[in-house]
Amino acid sequence: MNCTRFFLVLVVLVCWIGLFACVKIPREQQIEFVYLALGASDATGVGALPLTEGYVYLIKDELDRHLPGVALLNLGVPGARINLIKEQVRLAVQVGTKADLVTVWTGANDLIHGDGVAKFQEDLRFILQHLRERVSKVIIVANLPDLTQLPRFRSNPDPAVNLERVSAFNRAIEEEARAAGAPVVNLFAQPVRDDLVFDLDGFHPNDAGHREIAQLFLKVVLPALGVKK
Repeated sequence: MNCTRFFLVLVVLVCWIGLFACVKIPREQQIEFVYLALGASDATGVGALPLTEGYVYLIKDELDRHLPGVALLNLGVPGARINLIKEQVRLAVQVGTKADLVTVWTGANDLIHGDGVAKFQEDLRFILQHLRERVSKVIIVANLPDLTQLPRFRSNPDPAVNLERVSAFNRAIEEEARAAGAPVVNLFAQPVRDDLVFDLDGFHPNDAGHREIAQLFLKVVLPALGVKK
């Protein structure tokens, strides 16, 4: 096992050790519905104050209003790129994880680090196929907003962050989501507004941004579950 793979596996194991800290359900309540969230810092709530105002937790709160016994397994990892998420899914399959809903939002960190679209798409294909076959029948995937319009990149342009690459990553996301039968939350169609962005880094969503993202997810999630608001 090379050093990179060892580090990825180590990070995944640490995340799973902390899994019970991410299960938001009273002990006396029976678990009847499992929501598994995969992603990076946005999934953990970065930019929201407190973190539990992040979009994943807001989705869980809305599910609580419609479904009994909802448990959240939030496997978001700050800084995660597609290879780490792939290892998380591999481990989830190995330990027999089952979920009633999976949300996946990834790609921004890969794009910013200059990673290639082809490898990203290959790993995303692995993730979605294994989730569909072994973990959940309901998978919701989000594409990338126009990262070039975020304050961070308007004030400090990055050659790796350009509209051509954002569009290429989104094509990969849409192709693999379609192949897996996973609906796509079209974040790219939404204008990037400074009032929805965390002031301290000009990158992550703030409280209002997380609420907006949660609502966009829920417009896709609830119909996919057959839930009427």
